[in-house]
Amino acid sequence: MTPDEVRRWIHETRAALQQKMARERAYLERRAARLVRTPTEEVYASDQALEADLLALLDEMEQGLEGWS
Repeated sequence: MTPDEVRRWIHETRAALQQKMARERAYLERRAARLVRTPTEEVYASDQALEADLLALLDEMEQGLEGWS
């Protein structure tokens, strides 16, 4: 992949991951409002931390590309 292709992939992946996180947060908030807590909610809540780490990794990857032409 060229640096521009990698940058495009990072931007597309970041946007998709942010949308996924927003959907999961909305789901968790709706369920919490109804006082529902099942194993699914537990997994989605733990996924939020993993997804935040992945976003940070994408940011670091993008910063690493700054030296590439």
